[in-house]
Amino acid sequence: MARDSQPRELVLSLISHTNVGKTALARTLLRRDVGEVADSAHVTTVPEAFPLLEKEGRVARLWDTPGFGSNLAKLAKRLRSNDNPIGWLLHQVWDRGTDKSLWCSQEAIRNVQAESDIVLYLVDASQSPSSVKYVDLEIEVIEWIGKPVLVFLNQTGQRDPEHERLNELEWRAHLSRFDIVKNVDTLDAFTRCWTEEHHILEKAVEVLEGEKKKSAKVLRDAWIERNLETFDKAIEGMAKWAEFALSDTEPLPKKGIADQIFQLLNRSEHNEELDRIQSEMYERLAEKTSTTVNDLIALYGLDGETAAELEKASKGEFAVKRDVEEPLAATLGGVVSGLVGGLSADLMSGGMTFGGGTIVGMLLGGATTYALARGYNLTQTGQNMVRWSEAHFLTQIQFLTMLYLAISHYGRGRGIWQDPVNNPTHWQEVLQQQLNEESDTWSKLWKKGGINSDRGTLPKPLKKALRQLLVRVFSQLYPESKEMFRR
Repeated sequence: MARDSQPRELVLSLISHTNVGKTALARTLLRRDVGEVADSAHVTTVPEAFPLLEKEGRVARLWDTPGFGSNLAKLAKRLRSNDNPIGWLLHQVWDRGTDKSLWCSQEAIRNVQAESDIVLYLVDASQSPSSVKYVDLEIEVIEWIGKPVLVFLNQTGQRDPEHERLNELEWRAHLSRFDIVKNVDTLDAFTRCWTEEHHILEKAVEVLEGEKKKSAKVLRDAWIERNLETFDKAIEGMAKWAEFALSDTEPLPKKGIADQIFQLLNRSEHNEELDRIQSEMYERLAEKTSTTVNDLIALYGLDGETAAELEKASKGEFAVKRDVEEPLAATLGGVVSGLVGGLSADLMSGGMTFGGGTIVGMLLGGATTYALARGYNLTQTGQNMVRWSEAHFLTQIQFLTMLYLAISHYGRGRGIWQDPVNNPTHWQEVLQQQLNEESDTWSKLWKKGGINSDRGTLPKPLKKALRQLLVRVFSQLYPESKEMFRR
């Protein structure tokens, strides 16, 4: 039974077959490097406890234990025929050097029996229940001890919600004969999301009683509170980045009327000045993006920083465009004739209407706006200045948000942060859907930017919009997280 000597302490023991990923998950949950991670059996040989969380005098401790060895299967017949199987196993003497597998199994069992309130048992989700016979025996051994078990599927590979759902159903059915198994969920050491972590303590609340249950509740709420505080700090950093993208401008070169019209009509001559302007704006944006992403990486307890791969990816998103897709001569001619006739003409690029009375000024402004919108990621922002276009700003938001999703799913057990080559397709689909549904919000925010933007008024609505966007994305990816965000 669970220990009562320290009712305000909650002890969780990570248990599994050797080389399934206990230490990798421990690093992810603890947000720091502990133990040793290697692709070999019995890397961890001695149980070690780490403080996981503390609140109101209550503390959660996480034990990383040696993995059960393959030799444990050979003991099955002897254990089942013994009146006191656990007592017998714990009192056996095996040499740590010559019988390492049995030694590690014994150490794991001793830890569960002497320390644990809840057993977190990891399963290699890449294998089917029928192919890993040792799982049944190991659960049986824990059942003899009498501690509640929460099973988590690890090593799932790239996230696939439907595959995970079916995998969980298969493992629940397989382990249903063990009363000691209270829950089966997915919690991968490499690809879990922070929105899923508190489920460990949430399930502990369901299976514990008395003061232990109270401790689990307090610590669960503290876990959620801590992660939401980190989330809000991430939103604040992303909002500062978005404010920069909205406010960044560059002056247009001042040219005579004849030069400007000639440049617009001559499609064979790309605008070197606009190329230079956009390149310089890109460099500033890339630097700001890199700094923001590195801050997010550190905020989520990861090591490393964004690398060349991200620079290449962002450069692909924010590249200079030089191909003007429609004949400017025809468009400009239509504007001229409309203005001269005292009529108005609406340029397709931005819905800007030009009427008579300011022929020269509006002609140049309209034509330049059209050229920028069609040929570059820039648009005019008054006073002979350019800024990022609305469409490009939305691309920037999508790009950074996808990077945030990658960081929030990156388990520390994977080691130093590496920029993602490809994110799961369903992230992109969910994010794009939400951006489409909130397009009016983002359009209004974009209109507040530019040279006349008041930076003092931008952060609050940007934080609100980014938080709303990510909460909706997480709520769709992980429906059970809705309750957490409502807190």
